[in-house]
Amino acid sequence: MKKKCLIILLMLVFLIAFMSGCKSQEVQMQETATKSEETQKSQEPITIEFCFRDGIPALTVAKLMKDNPVIDENINIDFEIQKSPDLLVTKILKEEADIAIVPSNLAAQAYNKGLSYKLMGTATWGSMYLVSTEDVEGFEDLIGKEVCAFGKGLTPDLVLRFVLSQNGIQPDEDVKITYLNAASEVGPAFLSGKFNLALLSEPLATNILMKKEDAKIVLDLNEEWSHIAGTKSGFPQASLIMKSDLIENNKEFVDEFIKLYEESIKWAKENPEELGDISEELELGVGKEPIIKGIERMNIGSFSIEDSREEYNVYFEAIMDFSPDFIGGKIPDEDLFFER
Repeated sequence: MKKKCLIILLMLVFLIAFMSGCKSQEVQMQETATKSEETQKSQEPITIEFCFRDGIPALTVAKLMKDNPVIDENINIDFEIQKSPDLLVTKILKEEADIAIVPSNLAAQAYNKGLSYKLMGTATWGSMYLVSTEDVEGFEDLIGKEVCAFGKGLTPDLVLRFVLSQNGIQPDEDVKITYLNAASEVGPAFLSGKFNLALLSEPLATNILMKKEDAKIVLDLNEEWSHIAGTKSGFPQASLIMKSDLIENNKEFVDEFIKLYEESIKWAKENPEELGDISEELELGVGKEPIIKGIERMNIGSFSIEDSREEYNVYFEAIMDFSPDFIGGKIPDEDLFFER
């Protein structure tokens, strides 16, 4: 009897152990399946939005768009050309863009609003010029003149007023500034002869010079800014920004992207004819001939943020004196800038 009970007890122990083992194996299989699913999800390609305006910003991206290199097998880049400033601003304020080329003041404004963007480097430096059919030898020759301009209260206006005032010319007193609704309206108004002095940005400035034989550049605002502020490159007109979480979670991708973007900028500056072909092919908003003739005035180059902190600080300080709201009411601290 005892032997029989012992056999039954052993059988029960064996059965319990067997069932426990099966259950443990089932749990392990479930855990393995869950981990496999999580790994698969983490490896599924994601698409990031790279937003920028047509014109010069798009030219800095031209080679990158054309080559469309695989930087990371799990990250696809969607190149989005925004046809208006308002659309680009909306993309930033809604944090829909992962990477973007924006006016440098918008980079500061977004940061001061607490949005998760870092300023990575300078896409383009100042490319605005005062064009005239009259001889202007110095600033004193501007006294009593009328200038056709655009962007009232925005970067073009702020830079023009800064340069004039720092050279002893009082805007609205010594010089009359007449604003049109858009930059695209200034060129035709100047070509028609309605104005003899006009504030034009590239590539429109080159287009006008090509069409009007007696037109000439009498003032390079970026060069004048450099003289006044004592900066090497002038003022940072447009900057590359990137979302902080993209930087933190994809370091290798970010490093390689920055490298390729810098190469794209350098290539654009050194290969205007090929750049013109790509611009027309991809419809980047600039014709081949204006690119060839105006590439130097577009001021593409010198991307590194490490070398241009002073330029940004001077630019933000100047804006604070003219229109603080333009950068969000205060000068951003150093955390705005990306550090490699």
